[in-house]
Amino acid sequence: MASHGGKRSRRGCITCKIRRVKCDETRPQCIRCVQTGRTCDGYAASTQSHQSRRALADAVRQLPMAGPASRLLGEPVPADDAACFDFFRHCTADMTGSVLPGARFWGRQLLQAAHAERAVWRVAVALGALHRRWEYSNSRTAAAAAARRRDGADAIASFAQQAASHYYGAISLAKAVRDPAMLAVVSAALAAAAHLTGLWAETQVHIHAGLRLLQDIQTPPTDSADSISGLAQSLERLDLQAMVFEDARAPYDYHAMSGFAGNGVARAAAWDGVELRDVGEAALVVFRLVRRFFVVASAAEQGVVTLGELEVVLGRLGADAARWEAALGVLLARNGGERVMVLSMRLYHVTLGLLLAAGVAGPETRFDGCLPLFERIVALADEIARNTRSPLPFFMSLEPGVAVPLFVVAVRCRHPVVRRRALNLLSTLNRQEGIWNCALTGRVAEQCVLWEEEGLDIQLPLREHDDHLDLVSAPVRADAPVDVDADGYSPVWPGGWPNVPERKRLLHVSSIVNVDAGTFDLTMYANSNDGMGLVIKAVSLDI
Repeated sequence: MASHGGKRSRRGCITCKIRRVKCDETRPQCIRCVQTGRTCDGYAASTQSHQSRRALADAVRQLPMAGPASRLLGEPVPADDAACFDFFRHCTADMTGSVLPGARFWGRQLLQAAHAERAVWRVAVALGALHRRWEYSNSRTAAAAAARRRDGADAIASFAQQAASHYYGAISLAKAVRDPAMLAVVSAALAAAAHLTGLWAETQVHIHAGLRLLQDIQTPPTDSADSISGLAQSLERLDLQAMVFEDARAPYDYHAMSGFAGNGVARAAAWDGVELRDVGEAALVVFRLVRRFFVVASAAEQGVVTLGELEVVLGRLGADAARWEAALGVLLARNGGERVMVLSMRLYHVTLGLLLAAGVAGPETRFDGCLPLFERIVALADEIARNTRSPLPFFMSLEPGVAVPLFVVAVRCRHPVVRRRALNLLSTLNRQEGIWNCALTGRVAEQCVLWEEEGLDIQLPLREHDDHLDLVSAPVRADAPVDVDADGYSPVWPGGWPNVPERKRLLHVSSIVNVDAGTFDLTMYANSNDGMGLVIKAVSLDI
């Protein structure tokens, strides 16, 4: 009920008090806030009800955790939810922000948004619960084993249930959000949570909704431009994850990528600059170039672009990649950059160079001429892993990391030493990068290697710890001349290692992942020995 009379009421909602506007005092949310599209922060408990506007604003800014102010100033937060939010804030967001420029969106803009919007707060709790579930289920650390003994066998299921409750609760609350930028923040967080939960189709819906919302924000205010840029970078990198990890039940919807239909693929430029303002822009550009490659490759496969258009786009991407490398060198000479972040950008730049060098079509032997690039990818991934600091034994990032490039090396490089270096790294890294779990990725890659190398006389175990193999000092001789046939194939690598013939090479790998059931069903496709069709092999792995 609204107050009347000459005396000024002190019972207004926190939002109206801070804004210095008259509140109608309707509960639980005042009509003024609802009608203006704001989130009503509710009413403080009696101990705070007489605080001044300045005191309330200061109290909200200094809150130790994010969420609607009424809940934090006057209403108790369930201990389990508070613990998961703090875990997200101190661990998940901090780890994610340490990998790439722009990834600090998770620890800055998202947490700031959680102060104002309950939907963001709830999905942050969901992400914290999902991180804790992965931490508990990771049996390869002593800390995880001790936590399971302390909290019981039901802890993993409890975190999964908590995450699901807040994930769907956030979706319900998001329906009332009117601000496009806030909705885009919610979309990014929901996409990350859906990815970790294994909801592949929902992941794409959230990502593409967020990207469309950002497209509609034509000219953001100056003070919000950096926030929009950080959000855009994280959304685009989430989109890249969806592209490179494709569950057979929910293939990536390339048609949902607006602006890439028909000849637009050939005409649009991914980057038309020659200078980079900062490392944030450097990261944005290099991942945008990688995404462009995958979109163009899919367009070519579906016949959306002609061969001539494809050559134009790939040539432009190659030129853009070269300009980016030169611009990054100038930028780092002027301003420097954090080591792991620079290494991560270079890792994806080299991976892009590999994809461009091999092209999008032709025999699998086309990858054999890229051995120096494969070696460079493994070296960069190893250096990133050795220089990454984590408060926990298990590293979790919501953004792309080393798993995808290492998987490309393991399945596309047929040099037995180099691909085993990639396998060894994947199997020993205790990392989760979005849905890409390094150890599980390594096990999938091992199945691919075993099938391709069956029957070949390769006297090397798959992993370094087997038979005390020293893969680091094993000779590769990547620059040595090789006699090849018309398809670029040589039956023997320098040093005498056997090479996998074209007829035995994998063409495609598809998967069906059930996170809740803990299963990973893998289907591998290769040419038959007689070249008359496909050979299919199915393998089921436990997560």
